[in-house]
Amino acid sequence: MSTSLSIFEQQIPDFLRTAEVDPLTKALAGGTGNKRISIRGNVFRMVVNGEEIKKSPNRELQIIVANAATKVSRTFYEGTYNADAAVPPTCWSTDGVTPDASVEEPVSSNCAGCPNNIKGSGQGDSRACRFSQRLAVQVVGDPTGDVYQLALPAQSLFGKGEGDNMPFQQYCKLLAANGRSINTMVTEMYFDTDSATPKLFFRPVAHVTQEQYESAVEAGQSEEAKRAIVMTVAQSDGVKKIAGPAPVKAAAKPAPKAESEDGEEPEPVAKKKAAKPAVAEGKKNLADVMDQWG
Repeated sequence: MSTSLSIFEQQIPDFLRTAEVDPLTKALAGGTGNKRISIRGNVFRMVVNGEEIKKSPNRELQIIVANAATKVSRTFYEGTYNADAAVPPTCWSTDGVTPDASVEEPVSSNCAGCPNNIKGSGQGDSRACRFSQRLAVQVVGDPTGDVYQLALPAQSLFGKGEGDNMPFQQYCKLLAANGRSINTMVTEMYFDTDSATPKLFFRPVAHVTQEQYESAVEAGQSEEAKRAIVMTVAQSDGVKKIAGPAPVKAAAKPAPKAESEDGEEPEPVAKKKAAKPAVAEGKKNLADVMDQWG
Protein backbone atom coordinates (compact mmCIF):
# COMPACT_ATOMS: atom_id res chain seq x y z
CA MET A 1 0.00 0.00 0.00
CA SER A 2 1.29 3.46 -0.89
CA THR A 3 2.13 5.97 1.83
CA SER A 4 -0.65 8.28 0.65
CA LEU A 5 -3.25 5.52 0.99
CA SER A 6 -1.97 4.10 4.26
CA ILE A 7 -2.89 7.30 6.09
CA PHE A 8 -6.56 6.41 5.69
CA GLU A 9 -5.97 3.19 7.62
CA GLN A 10 -4.72 5.15 10.60
CA GLN A 11 -6.91 5.96 13.60
CA ILE A 12 -8.87 9.12 12.90
CA PRO A 13 -8.66 11.78 15.64
CA ASP A 14 -11.71 11.94 17.89
CA PHE A 15 -12.59 15.51 16.92
CA LEU A 16 -12.77 14.50 13.23
CA ARG A 17 -14.95 11.42 13.64
CA THR A 18 -18.21 13.17 12.84
CA ALA A 19 -16.80 15.62 10.30
CA GLU A 20 -18.13 15.29 6.77
CA VAL A 21 -16.51 16.29 3.50
CA ASP A 22 -16.90 20.06 3.29
CA PRO A 23 -18.25 21.97 0.24
CA LEU A 24 -14.79 23.26 -0.69
CA THR A 25 -13.33 19.76 -0.97
CA LYS A 26 -16.34 18.58 -2.95
CA ALA A 27 -16.00 21.51 -5.32
CA LEU A 28 -12.27 20.93 -5.79
CA ALA A 29 -12.96 17.25 -6.42
CA GLY A 30 -15.56 18.13 -9.02
CA GLY A 31 -18.16 15.99 -7.30
CA THR A 32 -20.95 18.45 -6.54
CA GLY A 33 -21.77 19.54 -10.06
CA ASN A 34 -24.31 22.11 -11.08
CA LYS A 35 -27.81 21.12 -9.94
CA ARG A 36 -30.79 23.01 -11.25
CA ILE A 37 -34.54 22.81 -11.45
CA SER A 38 -35.71 23.64 -14.95
CA ILE A 39 -39.33 24.52 -15.77
CA ARG A 40 -39.02 23.98 -19.51
CA GLY A 41 -42.23 22.77 -21.09
CA ASN A 42 -44.27 23.38 -17.91
CA VAL A 43 -42.54 20.45 -16.23
CA PHE A 44 -40.25 20.42 -13.19
CA ARG A 45 -37.00 18.87 -14.40
CA MET A 46 -33.94 17.91 -12.36
CA VAL A 47 -30.81 18.88 -14.29
CA VAL A 48 -27.32 17.89 -13.15
CA ASN A 49 -24.28 19.19 -15.03
CA GLY A 50 -26.49 20.15 -17.96
CA GLU A 51 -28.08 16.71 -18.27
CA GLU A 52 -31.73 16.08 -17.44
CA ILE A 53 -31.78 13.31 -14.83
CA LYS A 54 -35.41 13.24 -13.82
CA LYS A 55 -38.69 15.05 -14.35
CA SER A 56 -41.54 15.28 -11.89
CA PRO A 57 -45.00 13.98 -12.84
CA ASN A 58 -46.55 16.60 -10.54
CA ARG A 59 -47.62 20.13 -11.45
CA GLU A 60 -46.49 21.45 -8.07
CA LEU A 61 -43.30 21.20 -6.03
CA GLN A 62 -42.63 22.12 -2.41
CA ILE A 63 -39.37 23.92 -1.70
CA ILE A 64 -37.57 25.94 0.96
CA VAL A 65 -35.78 29.01 -0.36
CA ALA A 66 -32.32 29.03 1.21
CA ASN A 67 -30.86 32.01 -0.66
CA ALA A 68 -31.63 34.26 -3.62
CA ALA A 69 -30.15 36.95 -5.79
CA THR A 70 -31.45 40.27 -4.48
CA LYS A 71 -31.31 41.85 -7.94
CA VAL A 72 -33.24 40.87 -11.06
CA SER A 73 -30.86 40.05 -13.90
CA ARG A 74 -31.37 40.54 -17.64
CA THR A 75 -30.32 38.79 -20.85
CA PHE A 76 -30.59 39.76 -24.52
CA TYR A 77 -30.16 37.46 -27.51
CA GLU A 78 -29.78 39.14 -30.89
CA GLY A 79 -31.79 37.60 -33.68
CA THR A 80 -33.90 34.46 -33.52
CA TYR A 81 -32.64 31.88 -31.08
CA ASN A 82 -31.41 28.71 -32.80
CA ALA A 83 -31.57 25.67 -30.49
CA ASP A 84 -29.19 23.75 -32.76
CA ALA A 85 -26.47 26.37 -32.38
CA ALA A 86 -26.90 27.64 -28.83
CA VAL A 87 -24.65 30.54 -27.92
CA PRO A 88 -24.39 32.88 -24.94
CA PRO A 89 -26.50 36.05 -24.98
CA THR A 90 -25.28 39.13 -26.80
CA CYS A 91 -25.68 41.33 -23.72
CA TRP A 92 -26.60 40.71 -20.10
CA SER A 93 -26.79 42.41 -16.72
CA THR A 94 -26.46 40.88 -13.26
CA ASP A 95 -28.22 43.77 -11.51
CA GLY A 96 -30.71 44.90 -14.15
CA VAL A 97 -29.15 48.37 -14.14
CA THR A 98 -26.02 48.23 -16.31
CA PRO A 99 -24.48 45.63 -18.63
CA ASP A 100 -22.14 43.16 -16.97
CA ALA A 101 -18.47 44.14 -17.09
CA SER A 102 -17.71 40.96 -19.05
CA VAL A 103 -19.95 41.99 -21.99
CA GLU A 104 -17.56 42.89 -24.80
CA GLU A 105 -19.94 45.07 -26.82
CA PRO A 106 -22.90 46.20 -24.68
CA VAL A 107 -25.98 47.37 -26.55
CA SER A 108 -26.42 50.35 -24.23
CA SER A 109 -24.55 51.88 -21.31
CA ASN A 110 -27.58 51.34 -19.06
CA CYS A 111 -30.57 49.00 -19.09
CA ALA A 112 -33.27 51.65 -18.62
CA GLY A 113 -32.31 53.51 -21.79
CA CYS A 114 -31.64 50.42 -23.89
CA PRO A 115 -33.81 49.96 -27.03
CA ASN A 116 -34.25 46.31 -26.04
CA ASN A 117 -35.97 47.45 -22.82
CA ILE A 118 -38.92 48.91 -24.75
CA LYS A 119 -42.12 46.88 -24.76
CA GLY A 120 -42.70 45.53 -28.24
CA SER A 121 -39.00 45.11 -28.99
CA GLY A 122 -39.40 41.35 -28.48
CA GLN A 123 -42.12 38.88 -29.34
CA GLY A 124 -45.58 40.43 -29.24
CA ASP A 125 -45.69 43.09 -26.53
CA SER A 126 -42.67 41.71 -24.69
CA ARG A 127 -39.21 43.18 -24.33
CA ALA A 128 -36.28 41.71 -26.25
CA CYS A 129 -34.14 41.88 -23.10
CA ARG A 130 -35.57 39.45 -20.59
CA PHE A 131 -35.78 39.55 -16.80
CA SER A 132 -34.92 36.63 -14.52
CA GLN A 133 -34.01 36.02 -10.88
CA ARG A 134 -32.03 33.13 -9.41
CA LEU A 135 -32.91 31.25 -6.24
CA ALA A 136 -31.06 28.59 -4.27
CA VAL A 137 -33.66 26.12 -3.01
CA GLN A 138 -33.98 22.83 -1.19
CA VAL A 139 -36.65 20.35 -2.27
CA VAL A 140 -38.91 19.21 0.58
CA GLY A 141 -38.51 15.46 0.98
CA ASP A 142 -35.10 15.32 -0.70
CA PRO A 143 -32.99 13.29 1.77
CA THR A 144 -29.72 14.82 0.57
CA GLY A 145 -30.65 18.39 1.52
CA ASP A 146 -28.82 19.51 -1.63
CA VAL A 147 -29.15 23.00 -3.06
CA TYR A 148 -30.69 23.52 -6.49
CA GLN A 149 -30.61 26.60 -8.66
CA LEU A 150 -34.00 27.86 -9.84
CA ALA A 151 -34.10 30.66 -12.40
CA LEU A 152 -37.46 32.44 -12.46
CA PRO A 153 -38.55 34.17 -15.70
CA ALA A 154 -40.26 37.55 -15.73
CA GLN A 155 -43.85 36.36 -15.72
CA SER A 156 -43.15 34.24 -12.62
CA LEU A 157 -41.67 37.31 -10.89
CA PHE A 158 -43.83 40.34 -11.57
CA GLY A 159 -47.48 41.30 -11.55
CA LYS A 160 -50.41 40.79 -9.23
CA GLY A 161 -52.11 37.46 -8.82
CA GLU A 162 -55.49 36.52 -7.41
CA GLY A 163 -55.96 34.65 -4.15
CA ASP A 164 -53.22 32.06 -3.68
CA ASN A 165 -52.00 32.52 -7.25
CA MET A 166 -49.10 34.89 -6.57
CA PRO A 167 -45.98 35.64 -8.62
CA PHE A 168 -42.76 35.52 -6.62
CA GLN A 169 -42.38 39.20 -5.71
CA GLN A 170 -45.98 39.43 -4.52
CA TYR A 171 -45.44 36.26 -2.48
CA CYS A 172 -42.35 37.76 -0.81
CA LYS A 173 -44.30 40.92 0.06
CA LEU A 174 -47.01 38.78 1.67
CA LEU A 175 -44.42 37.02 3.85
CA ALA A 176 -42.78 40.28 4.90
CA ALA A 177 -46.15 41.86 5.73
CA ASN A 178 -46.89 38.94 8.05
CA GLY A 179 -43.49 39.00 9.76
CA ARG A 180 -42.16 35.83 8.15
CA SER A 181 -38.78 35.16 6.55
CA ILE A 182 -38.81 33.14 3.35
CA ASN A 183 -36.62 30.38 4.78
CA THR A 184 -39.09 29.80 7.60
CA MET A 185 -41.85 28.69 5.25
CA VAL A 186 -42.45 25.62 3.11
CA THR A 187 -43.26 27.20 -0.24
CA GLU A 188 -45.30 25.44 -2.89
CA MET A 189 -44.67 26.49 -6.46
CA TYR A 190 -46.99 25.37 -9.21
CA PHE A 191 -47.64 26.04 -12.87
CA ASP A 192 -50.26 28.38 -14.22
CA THR A 193 -52.17 25.94 -16.42
CA ASP A 194 -53.69 28.81 -18.41
CA SER A 195 -50.28 30.03 -19.58
CA ALA A 196 -48.85 28.78 -22.87
CA THR A 197 -45.32 29.34 -21.60
CA PRO A 198 -43.82 28.32 -18.22
CA LYS A 199 -45.27 30.50 -15.49
CA LEU A 200 -45.13 29.73 -11.78
CA PHE A 201 -47.28 30.78 -8.84
CA PHE A 202 -46.19 30.59 -5.19
CA ARG A 203 -48.00 30.06 -1.89
CA PRO A 204 -47.05 29.22 1.71
CA VAL A 205 -48.21 25.78 2.86
CA ALA A 206 -46.54 25.26 6.26
CA HIS A 207 -43.95 26.51 8.71
CA VAL A 208 -40.66 24.65 8.45
CA THR A 209 -39.62 22.25 11.19
CA GLN A 210 -36.62 23.11 13.32
CA GLU A 211 -34.55 20.57 11.38
CA GLN A 212 -35.63 22.09 8.06
CA TYR A 213 -34.89 25.59 9.29
CA GLU A 214 -31.39 24.74 10.51
CA SER A 215 -30.69 22.94 7.25
CA ALA A 216 -31.91 25.90 5.18
CA VAL A 217 -29.81 28.40 7.15
CA GLU A 218 -26.70 26.25 6.72
CA ALA A 219 -27.43 25.58 3.05
CA GLY A 220 -28.00 29.26 2.37
CA GLN A 221 -24.43 30.04 3.43
CA SER A 222 -22.88 27.19 1.46
CA GLU A 223 -20.69 27.65 -1.60
CA GLU A 224 -23.29 25.77 -3.65
CA ALA A 225 -25.97 28.31 -2.76
CA LYS A 226 -23.68 31.25 -3.45
CA ARG A 227 -22.83 29.84 -6.88
CA ALA A 228 -26.49 29.14 -7.61
CA ILE A 229 -27.58 32.75 -7.23
CA VAL A 230 -24.73 34.30 -9.21
CA MET A 231 -25.57 34.87 -12.85
CA THR A 232 -23.26 33.18 -15.32
CA VAL A 233 -24.48 32.92 -18.89
CA ALA A 234 -23.33 29.29 -19.14
CA GLN A 235 -25.92 28.31 -16.52
CA SER A 236 -28.88 29.04 -18.77
CA ASP A 237 -30.76 26.03 -20.14
CA GLY A 238 -29.21 24.91 -23.41
CA VAL A 239 -26.70 27.75 -23.54
CA LYS A 240 -23.15 26.67 -24.18
CA LYS A 241 -20.29 28.67 -25.62
CA ILE A 242 -19.53 26.45 -28.58
CA ALA A 243 -18.30 26.89 -32.09
CA GLY A 244 -21.05 26.98 -34.65
CA PRO A 245 -23.29 29.26 -36.68
CA ALA A 246 -24.33 32.49 -35.05
CA PRO A 247 -27.95 33.16 -34.16
CA VAL A 248 -30.12 33.71 -37.22
CA LYS A 249 -30.70 37.43 -37.69
CA ALA A 250 -34.32 38.42 -37.80
CA ALA A 251 -35.55 40.64 -40.59
CA ALA A 252 -37.54 42.77 -38.17
CA LYS A 253 -37.28 43.15 -34.41
CA PRO A 254 -35.23 40.71 -32.37
CA ALA A 255 -37.46 37.85 -31.29
CA PRO A 256 -35.48 35.36 -29.24
CA LYS A 257 -37.15 32.07 -28.50
CA ALA A 258 -36.78 31.22 -24.84
CA GLU A 259 -38.33 29.10 -22.13
CA SER A 260 -40.69 31.86 -21.16
CA GLU A 261 -42.32 35.01 -22.45
CA ASP A 262 -42.22 38.31 -20.59
CA GLY A 263 -45.24 38.82 -18.39
CA GLU A 264 -46.31 41.88 -16.45
CA GLU A 265 -43.20 43.77 -15.44
CA PRO A 266 -42.04 46.92 -13.61
CA GLU A 267 -42.94 50.38 -14.88
CA PRO A 268 -42.42 50.42 -18.66
CA VAL A 269 -39.84 52.71 -20.18
CA ALA A 270 -41.23 55.32 -22.55
CA LYS A 271 -40.49 54.58 -26.20
CA LYS A 272 -37.64 56.51 -27.71
CA LYS A 273 -36.88 57.54 -31.25
CA ALA A 274 -35.57 54.93 -33.65
CA ALA A 275 -32.67 53.28 -31.92
CA LYS A 276 -29.56 51.77 -33.37
CA PRO A 277 -29.79 48.04 -34.01
CA ALA A 278 -27.96 45.88 -31.53
CA VAL A 279 -24.32 45.13 -32.26
CA ALA A 280 -23.96 41.61 -33.74
CA GLU A 281 -22.20 39.06 -31.89
CA GLY A 282 -23.72 14.00 -1.55
CA LYS A 283 -24.83 12.62 1.68
CA LYS A 284 -26.84 9.97 -0.13
CA ASN A 285 -26.46 8.82 -3.68
CA LEU A 286 -28.23 10.23 -6.72
CA ALA A 287 -30.73 7.38 -6.78
CA ASP A 288 -32.13 8.65 -3.46
CA VAL A 289 -32.69 12.08 -5.00
CA MET A 290 -34.29 10.66 -8.13
CA ASP A 291 -36.71 8.63 -6.04
CA GLN A 292 -38.07 11.87 -4.62
CA TRP A 293 -38.90 13.02 -8.16
CA GLY A 294 -40.75 9.87 -9.13
